[in-house]
Amino acid sequence: MVLTAPRPRTISAEVAARLERHIADDLSPGDKLPPERELCATLNISRATLREALRALEDRRLIERRPGRGTVVCTPPEPQLALSFEPSTDEGAREFAQAAELRRIVEPQVAELAALRATELDLAQLDEILRESHAGLTAEESLRLDVEFHRRLAVAAGNPLLVGVCEAMNGLVHDVRLRSHLAREGRRNSIEGHQRLYAALAAHDPAAARRAMDDHLADVGELIAGLDEILRSEPELR
Repeated sequence: MVLTAPRPRTISAEVAARLERHIADDLSPGDKLPPERELCATLNISRATLREALRALEDRRLIERRPGRGTVVCTPPEPQLALSFEPSTDEGAREFAQAAELRRIVEPQVAELAALRATELDLAQLDEILRESHAGLTAEESLRLDVEFHRRLAVAAGNPLLVGVCEAMNGLVHDVRLRSHLAREGRRNSIEGHQRLYAALAAHDPAAARRAMDDHLADVGELIAGLDEILRSEPELR
């Protein structure tokens, strides 16, 4: 991963989001971040901005700053709720319908809470995902960002138990969601829905966030219902 200077929206939140992604993608527990002076030079930011970003990561227990040892990556905390929904081969379609119904019940409330509780760091992390998302991605890359966006939304809701529920739902809908991302229309649908959700969160408008999630899931349902025809109409890809 190349650390580049963030856009000047909320600089410390943007820096924290980029450092968190760097930690997740490139580092392991016990590894050290580069010295503050090096990070400031790489990201073209002040030491005060960097330290504010590091405090945000420290508050989330992602790093620990140790006198004389620098900034060390922490072991991720164990999830507070571990659920596993395993689809059966006999009732896959029925279980997918049940999981889709569960999403329609849970995720609009998650979006509403996230609009009320999202921090600048939460918004920066969601924005980072949106900037990586585009219709030209492979199905696997597009799905990965789709899943990550919804997981970050659950994190922003401020209730770790909801994160466990949302992650568990992914197991039952994974295969169908991956197939939907084979279609360019499916990838566009995902990005546009996420953009509307992000706008509602950034405005801290819970009613708009709930509506955006309701609309997003309805659009996904319609797309999946017509997916065979959509895939036949699109050129080979993917």
